[in-house]
Amino acid sequence: MDFDLSEDQRALQDLCYKLGGDFDDVYWNSIDQEKRPPLDFWQLLADQGLLGMTIPEEYGGSGLGLLDLCIATEALSEVGAGDGTSAFVAGPVFGGYLISRGGTPAQKDEILPALVNGEMWAGAFTEPDSGSNVTNIKTFAERDGDDFVVRGQKMFISNLKVASRIAVLCRTAKRDEKNRMAGITLLLGRLPDDNVEYRPFKKMGTNYMDTNALFFDNYRIPAENVVGEEGNAWRLLYKVLNPERLVISAMAIGMGNYAIRKAVDYAKERSVWGKPIASHQGLQFPLAEARIQLECARLKVYEAAWLFDQGRDAGVATVMAKHAACHAALYAADRAIQTLGGAGYIADSGVERIYRNLRGTRMVPISDEMVLNTVAQHDLGMPRSY
Repeated sequence: MDFDLSEDQRALQDLCYKLGGDFDDVYWNSIDQEKRPPLDFWQLLADQGLLGMTIPEEYGGSGLGLLDLCIATEALSEVGAGDGTSAFVAGPVFGGYLISRGGTPAQKDEILPALVNGEMWAGAFTEPDSGSNVTNIKTFAERDGDDFVVRGQKMFISNLKVASRIAVLCRTAKRDEKNRMAGITLLLGRLPDDNVEYRPFKKMGTNYMDTNALFFDNYRIPAENVVGEEGNAWRLLYKVLNPERLVISAMAIGMGNYAIRKAVDYAKERSVWGKPIASHQGLQFPLAEARIQLECARLKVYEAAWLFDQGRDAGVATVMAKHAACHAALYAADRAIQTLGGAGYIADSGVERIYRNLRGTRMVPISDEMVLNTVAQHDLGMPRSY
């Protein structure tokens, strides 16, 4: 068992440290406060080939694995650019994995090079009455000649301001109570479109990315834009759940370590009663505890990504990694704020923003509760509880 990164992986990590380090807290705080996407940062990732890491070489990508993508995501996040790593989810994960694994030759030729160059996607899956219970979706696509006509509503859909394509999960056949997964299809549409309306939410965090209620009113998508098999989208979607969860886990670990570094630097400089507050065990122990939790979570993330790259079942390992990473990162951010005291509560501190953005990772892309359901059922062998 070898825990060393390869030379190529270390070079990738160093590149991401450098690129992310060029964007400081002033930049990311302004992105947060102005509620705008970091388009220049995302374009830099594309220019450096990072958005094409997992896309096959014949389409302009690097053909690397999920572990490499996690290493890059963590490194960018560790130097403060965690807010910008959503580009990986909006491109290489949603787009790259879906099309590489389920697209037609024509779809691969058209779409994969565009993703390498920075094209952004949105994923329209969740509905007001359908989240983890995906079989409850009601958005319906009716065949009309060479098109599907989509009608329905989606909820909590992000990235619509910048996305040029949208992956829409919908029903193309009425629900069959004997096989509820049947009849669910994934369609790939273009944005913007006059028949697609969205209304943004005000949020606690992740202000660099819009999140919306989304409405389809006779939205036409060519039938040739079905991704995977019509009526059997779940089989394809299952292949991208693990990458999405692991990339977000890697992001969380990086952000957690960034928060710890900010706290340690502050504690070394801040003196009270004649000595740095870093000399007190009351501050040292919580930060040391946070560091231990993050290091353990990283090992699980890397293991799960390695399993995925080997073509092995990574489902349980992935949800375990996601749970460990997001809990550890949020704890680290909380302790960082406590270390900075009043300064940590101020927006410009950076750790306040990190805390707000990390809070959402305990709910998406899979909630704590669904993680525990999965582990209890599929690892412990207990009866399904939901």
